[in-house]
Amino acid sequence: MSLQGLVFVLLKSSLKGLGRREAAEAIGVTRPGLNGGDDQRILYVGPEAVVSDSLDAINAFLDVMAFETEADRTNAVAGALTVLLRNHLPGGKPVLVVTSGKSHAGKDTVITFASGMAGSISISYQGTNWALERSFVGAVKSSPDVGVVAIENARLVRRDRLIASAFLERFATDPEPLLFSTGTGSPVRRRNDIVLAISTNYGSVSEDLMNRGLPIHLNPVGNVADRVSPIGNPRLEYLPANKERIAAELRGMVERWKAAGQPLDEDVRHPFSVWAKRVGGILRVNGFQDFLGNYGVRKTVDDPLRQGLGILGSTALDRWLPAADWARLVSDLGLVKTVIPPADQDSVAGWQRGIGVVLTAHERETFQAETEDKRLTLRLEKRRGRFEGSDAQVRYRFVKVEEEGLPLDAEH
Repeated sequence: MSLQGLVFVLLKSSLKGLGRREAAEAIGVTRPGLNGGDDQRILYVGPEAVVSDSLDAINAFLDVMAFETEADRTNAVAGALTVLLRNHLPGGKPVLVVTSGKSHAGKDTVITFASGMAGSISISYQGTNWALERSFVGAVKSSPDVGVVAIENARLVRRDRLIASAFLERFATDPEPLLFSTGTGSPVRRRNDIVLAISTNYGSVSEDLMNRGLPIHLNPVGNVADRVSPIGNPRLEYLPANKERIAAELRGMVERWKAAGQPLDEDVRHPFSVWAKRVGGILRVNGFQDFLGNYGVRKTVDDPLRQGLGILGSTALDRWLPAADWARLVSDLGLVKTVIPPADQDSVAGWQRGIGVVLTAHERETFQAETEDKRLTLRLEKRRGRFEGSDAQVRYRFVKVEEEGLPLDAEH
């Protein structure tokens, strides 16, 4: 929907209840005059939105950003499409989780790219849920038409292990959230047309947020201050000057998808399945590969507990061990504070009890781990039985389900 004119909703309704074909057909470029079907009529007064057959402006931006993998690059475009289509996915849009191991790597630049014509507002991360909610509600009430709310440079506060927020988790899945917090005025219920974004350097994002996330990781090599961009400063120069070109190219991507018959990506897996299949289909039609290919990897890397379990499993592959043996291995690897619950960290008996609870809770899940030359995908299994003539007992093991060689660094 172009933001250059005036839009009047003559009969407000959501896509709820529409079949797949009707819902897909509802996605399109808003044109001057009446838009929509019988149950949703929108009068748009303004210039016709431009649709481009090119991807030059998008690719020029992507080429200068230090994405770690092809999946991260594709997910950045998926983020921009999510913002473009945000009105069609109330309560079904992922949180853009943009991470990097270095400062000034371009995390907020990626969010600016994804925000496009919709614009964004930024708030600071607060370790307490009520404080973050109050900041969020106040910002949205002050800018009700904004498309993206970004929690910029989120950092862990003292005693916190993870960047987490029950409020953000709830908001991302609520089609019509009630916005209210003390000191922000009267409660307001609104259709959820906002995309959430989080950028962080070293903070680890909670599993619940990552489950709802669209991961985008930047991995610049060397001193980021020494980089020379052929397009000028991406955030301060290129994106402002090319905002409308990029928007036109994103519209073109959607129109090509419609012309191809609106195919859905049936292979992609994500809790927001409607969003993932639709955006995945648009990306495939336009030649972007490996959408969400980093989803499982980033869930492991950005969660210290899952990362710790990956390390633990990689050191004792395919060995059925009782909780006591796993507890000793946890201690030897220095992972007590990473994988053992805080209440069980003060004694050996606590370690055994705590690791048993953690391993049971993650049974059948997969984890990523790296050795010097390989990246491993491991699955955690649990079994109660007799081992080597012992009495019946519970044991656990990590099984390798996939192995990938790591590329060698280029010689200099």
